[in-house]
Amino acid sequence: MKKILTSSILIVILFISTYLLFIFPFDIFKIWTGEKNINWTYSFISTIITFIIVRTYFATKITFTPLRIFVCEGIGIGFIALNLVCLILILDVFAKLDEHIKLNLFLISLITLVLIGYISTSFLRIKKIKIQSEKIIQKKHIVFISDTHLGSNSIRHLKKIIKKINIINPDLILIGGDLIDNSSFKLDELSVLRELKTPIYFVTGNHEYYLKNSKEKIERLKEFNINILDNQSILLGDVNLIGISDNQNIDNQKDIFFSKKMSNFFNICLVHKPSLWKFIKGQTDLMLSGHTHNGQIFPFNFLVKLQFKEKYGLYKHINSSLYVSSGSGTWGPKIRLGSFNEVISIVLNPV
Repeated sequence: MKKILTSSILIVILFISTYLLFIFPFDIFKIWTGEKNINWTYSFISTIITFIIVRTYFATKITFTPLRIFVCEGIGIGFIALNLVCLILILDVFAKLDEHIKLNLFLISLITLVLIGYISTSFLRIKKIKIQSEKIIQKKHIVFISDTHLGSNSIRHLKKIIKKINIINPDLILIGGDLIDNSSFKLDELSVLRELKTPIYFVTGNHEYYLKNSKEKIERLKEFNINILDNQSILLGDVNLIGISDNQNIDNQKDIFFSKKMSNFFNICLVHKPSLWKFIKGQTDLMLSGHTHNGQIFPFNFLVKLQFKEKYGLYKHINSSLYVSSGSGTWGPKIRLGSFNEVISIVLNPV
């Protein structure tokens, strides 16, 4: 009964979200162009049709490109449009704007922000972090990437990431999940990773489990210079690297961490979502996560903050550090506003 109720609530939320993102901004747009009232029958039918399309995309593993573009880019553009409409409607309460002004303000702002959002996804910055610890005997240089989302992003984007990694020239490369997010992505294209002579360690994110034949595809990553840490740990000199898979509840993740922790070594916990931090802060030396994309499109970061208190950046607690990456790629819409694609360069220094 509880499961049915939860599913029903999620369907209602998805239906309302479909209307707000895909239909509502254009209902208001039509009023600004001269229509007197919203045609609610037309809006309801349009929402039902769009809802079926969106739900089909998210509930199945269909890789039909036009479907993905419609849903993902529609969400991104619709989110920006929704915020602009609400902002203009609020402004209108105080300034009583002419319909023509509201229309032009909406169109110019929407086109400008969408273009900026698309252009910003082509940039990839290097974020530098330095951490000191008495557990580190010899300086180590680590690269951390997360949420590359190959499938939504092309192999050209991965090559751009590889160029950045080669500039950094690290001792170790860590991948925090969501490397691939689309079943249509050809795994053989990952052969470019063989150019990297540095050891690569990987944990799964949620999107790896949405792929067709996900188990086989995750296993195949080993062919491309990727070491998979599936609830395992490995000693790398004075570093104890603990990799925790995403497809399990938080209690299991917590138990795995404490079973793999080694107090005399510098413990790095590599896990996709930052939810584990509140249970292990003070117990791990460094935790690396992604998943949040720092909201990806402002002001969605405020909603992300409701679910993940540590949504982006470096956090510290006693001798523990957490870094939550905004991701090296974009999920869904190829738009970034107020966030950046990044590669994390981490230097571990002895005290």
